[in-house]
Amino acid sequence: MQNNDWRKKKAQEMNFFAEYGDANRYEILEVIGKGSYGLVCSAKDKQTGEKVAIKKIHNIFEHTSDAARILREIKLLRLLRHPDIVEIKHIMLPPSKKDFKDIYVVFELMESDLHQVIKANDDLTREHYQFFLYQMLRALKYIHTANVYHRDLKPKNVLANANCKLKICDFGLARVAFSDAPTTVFWTDYVATRWYRAPELCGSFYSKYTPAIDIWSIGCIFAEVLIGKPLFPGKNVVHQLDLITDLLGTPPLEAISKVRNDKARKYLTCMRKKQPASFSQKFPKADPLALQLLRRLLAFDPKDRPSAEEALADPYFNGLAKVEREPSCQPIPKVEFEFERRRVTKEDIKELIFQEVLEYHPQLLKEYCGTQRPIFLHLSAIDQFREQITQLEENGNKSGVAPIQRKHASLPRPQPRLVKTKASAGVVGIHNADPDHDRQKAATQGVLRWRSRRARQEAASERAGRPAGLRSGLRRALASRRGCGWRE
Repeated sequence: MQNNDWRKKKAQEMNFFAEYGDANRYEILEVIGKGSYGLVCSAKDKQTGEKVAIKKIHNIFEHTSDAARILREIKLLRLLRHPDIVEIKHIMLPPSKKDFKDIYVVFELMESDLHQVIKANDDLTREHYQFFLYQMLRALKYIHTANVYHRDLKPKNVLANANCKLKICDFGLARVAFSDAPTTVFWTDYVATRWYRAPELCGSFYSKYTPAIDIWSIGCIFAEVLIGKPLFPGKNVVHQLDLITDLLGTPPLEAISKVRNDKARKYLTCMRKKQPASFSQKFPKADPLALQLLRRLLAFDPKDRPSAEEALADPYFNGLAKVEREPSCQPIPKVEFEFERRRVTKEDIKELIFQEVLEYHPQLLKEYCGTQRPIFLHLSAIDQFREQITQLEENGNKSGVAPIQRKHASLPRPQPRLVKTKASAGVVGIHNADPDHDRQKAATQGVLRWRSRRARQEAASERAGRPAGLRSGLRRALASRRGCGWRE
C-alpha cells in the first residue's frame, strides 16, 4: 500500500514538473489550487526545509496579452521586496529556451486569503481590523513610492496566514508610472473588479488617474472586513453608482466632473439629491477613529483621499508603529518596462520572460547576457492612438488639436535595410527589406489621410453651424470595436 502511494506521488511530481531541471529540489505535497492558467501545489524545498507554493502556468505564450501579464507580475515581484508583498522565492529553469512553454514560479506559502478569512470568521476584533488595515496601507505606501499602481486590489488578492499576517499579491494588472510621461493614462476597461473600483473609473475605457484608485479599493476592503460582506456589490455601472451614492450622498459637481465616462457623469448630475448615510449605523462594530479614516479612504473625489503614507499617520494607528520607519521604494527604472509602451511580438515576450527566469540563476544570466544583443522595440500604433484619444478628450471638441508627438527616444529605431532585387524587366531595383518599416509607413499614411479627411469634415460642420461631435464619434468607434456597451 505504501509503495503504491509512493509511486502515485512520484508520478504526480513527474507530471507536474515535466522535464524541468531543478524539479528534484522540491517534494510535492498537495494540489491547493486550480484554474484556467494551470495549478498551484504546496511543496517542500529540500534545500531549505521550508514549505512553498509552486504555481505552474502552462502554454504561457499562447496569447501575447497573457504572456505580458505574467512578465509584468514576475518583474514587479522581483523589484518590490517588502514584508507585506508576497515573495517569489525562485523560478525554475526550463529544459531549453526553444522548449520554453510552461513556467514554474515558487512563492512563499500562505495559508489563505482575506476573502476566506472574512467569510469564515465572524468574531474578528477591533485589533484585527486595525492590524489588517495597517498592513495593507504599509504595503501600498511601498508600492506607490515605486510609482506602481496595483489596479486590482480586492480581498482575494490579499493573502493571509493564521497569525494575521497579510501580503498583497497578483500584480498582473499593475502599471508603472514614469515622471517623463506626458500623462498617466492606462487602458482601464478590465481594471479592478467592479465592486472595488473607484467611481472615477466607472464605465471608462481609458482614464487619467492617480494612486487614489488603490486607496479607494483599500477602503472597500476595510469596509468588507468590518461588516463581513462586500460594501458596493454593484450588478452594473449604474447600480454601482447608486450604491456608492446611497452611502456617501450625491457628490458635488466638481467631483462629478472627474468621472471620465459621459453617461456616468450625466447620470450623477441628474441624480436626485441624496444625503450621506450614517457610518456609525452602517458599521456598528467599528471604532469611531476607524470610521473617521474610512470616510477619508472612500472620498468620492480622488483629491480628497489620503495617500497611503498620510493614512498611516492617521490617529487610528496611534501606538501601533511609527510611520516614518516604514520603508519606501526607489522608483523603478524605466528600462524595466519599455515593453509596456512598445509593439512586442510573441518572441520578444518569450525572450524577456526567459531573462526574468535567469534572474534567479545568476551565473547563467551573466553568461547569457554576455552573448545576447539588446531587444529594440517600437512604440505601438495602439499606444499612439490611445494617447491621441486622451489628448483630444482633454481638449474637448476644439479643432486643430495636434496629435501627441513622441518626446522620448530611449531606444534607437532600426535603420531600413536595403537589398537589391530583380524587376520583371531585368532592371535591378531597391526595396526596403524591413516589414516593420513598411507597416509603419502604411500606418503613417493612413493617419495623414484620416487627419485630412477629418479636417474637411470639421470645416463642413462649422459651415453648417453644428458641432463636429468628435468625442462621441470616437466613443462609438471604441464601443463598436471592442464590443462593449454602457452596462458592463
